[in-house]
Amino acid sequence: MKNRNLPNQDYKLITLPNKMIKVLVDGKFAQLNTVGMEQVFHALMFLLAYPQSEKQEVFALKKLNTVAAIIKNKAAAFKNKLINSGLPFTNMSVQFTHDFLQWLLQQKELKVKFRQFVNSETDLNELLKLTLNPAEKSETTAGLSNEDLLHSLGIEQHEVLNFLLDEFSKIYQPEVKDYLFDSVGLQCDLIPQNKFFSLPYNRFTRNKTFYHEEILKKFDYKNVLDSEINPAVSLSENEHVELIKTIKYAMVLTNRETDTVTYMDENTLQYFELERGISVAIYGMTPDRQLPFESYIGYTLFKNGFPCAYGGSWVFGKRALFGINIFEWFRGGESGYVLCQLLRVFHKVFDVDYFEVEPYQYGLDNPDGISSGAFWFYYKFGFRPVDKELKKIAEREFHKIKSKQNYRTQEKTLLRFTESNISLTLEKINQAKIVEVTSVISGMIKKQFKGNRMQAEQECVSLFLQKAQRAVNHSEYSEALLEMALLCEAYKIKDDETISLLYAMAHIKPVNPYDYQGILLKFLEKIAK
Repeated sequence: MKNRNLPNQDYKLITLPNKMIKVLVDGKFAQLNTVGMEQVFHALMFLLAYPQSEKQEVFALKKLNTVAAIIKNKAAAFKNKLINSGLPFTNMSVQFTHDFLQWLLQQKELKVKFRQFVNSETDLNELLKLTLNPAEKSETTAGLSNEDLLHSLGIEQHEVLNFLLDEFSKIYQPEVKDYLFDSVGLQCDLIPQNKFFSLPYNRFTRNKTFYHEEILKKFDYKNVLDSEINPAVSLSENEHVELIKTIKYAMVLTNRETDTVTYMDENTLQYFELERGISVAIYGMTPDRQLPFESYIGYTLFKNGFPCAYGGSWVFGKRALFGINIFEWFRGGESGYVLCQLLRVFHKVFDVDYFEVEPYQYGLDNPDGISSGAFWFYYKFGFRPVDKELKKIAEREFHKIKSKQNYRTQEKTLLRFTESNISLTLEKINQAKIVEVTSVISGMIKKQFKGNRMQAEQECVSLFLQKAQRAVNHSEYSEALLEMALLCEAYKIKDDETISLLYAMAHIKPVNPYDYQGILLKFLEKIAK
């Protein structure tokens, strides 16, 4: 990669290959094959995320519209070759969850069309006998094939998707519905109706473009993490809707799906505008999808409006497990700065002082993580192996890297680092891990109730409500209430103040992860004493 000015663009920061620069300047896009088309779009997206000047931005936008028009005019030629590329006017072939497909059906920028059952062992008779109305349930006992069963029910090909989505909506236990729907193996085509259902046009912008005088590689990460952030932006109703759509399209157009995006609680969405054209959206999950005790918070990071990175953090008091995914076409930019800005948001919003990253992020079952030396990417920003022996090995290796020119860590050493999580400690904490908390609860159930979990749940809830001086009210029962009741009994909590905290947590956890985190921090501080 060499720096090279684009003619007449006054652009000195470009990190694209010279061959790609020539293609962009010459503009001979019609001669490109499908691989070349994808590379051009990815290059243009990078330039628009990291522009140096308004002139360069206008240049990239014009080129983007030109290439999009070429694909539109040659839609038939590119229909199969660019499938799942996320480029304008090209189709997607996907297998998504029930809830995600339902959401996609409501979007005007695309059409969702049933293609086929990819699981040859799918037996709709077994599945539909759980949901069909009594008058039609007998159809599932006749031993019909899937096609004959649908025909018998009067379901045309174009009605299959809506029919199955409606039937599975009758299953009220989310995990059961997910499992059964996934077993169907439903493959669908997503057909764009305009260019806005595509990666290059999927943007959320509120402010002026940030123009770069440099690609920021060297900075004080501690200073970034310690910097305060402005309060979340107050979004209009239209902005709120557009932001959610941009977040979800970023997943769809890369044929990915995460729980935090699919099951997003839209009322918990917060949007923070930071420096250098960066903004971060964070969001919790609907009550029926939440995890016990901790808050699984998803995020999408934007760079000049483009979704640049996504992932989530499992927040439990001062501790958080953290994962990051930077889209391929934005790598090579300010990836380190992006990581630190994300950590900064979770540090400031949730008061997290300790982050852990799992080995997959830097190489476990991930060859790219090994070949790229991703371990050292995290090491540069303060992450160290949790395992003490591996921490010492990393210190010795890092000294060699600093002192020996062109030294590279051997693959076997990088693989060994994946035997341990890595962590970043901003301040020393004295707080139980979530696995320790759940272990105390399991121990209580085994000792106090002889392993009878049904009895334990019923009695713990009843005892908790009595301690909280609340009448036993079945309409009040929730998963969060059960969590706090078990916690209360496991830690033998008796003082009114702490019980009040638990009771407040039971009611706020399903609807507000931010307030829940604040109360949880107070509770964890009490039991640590």
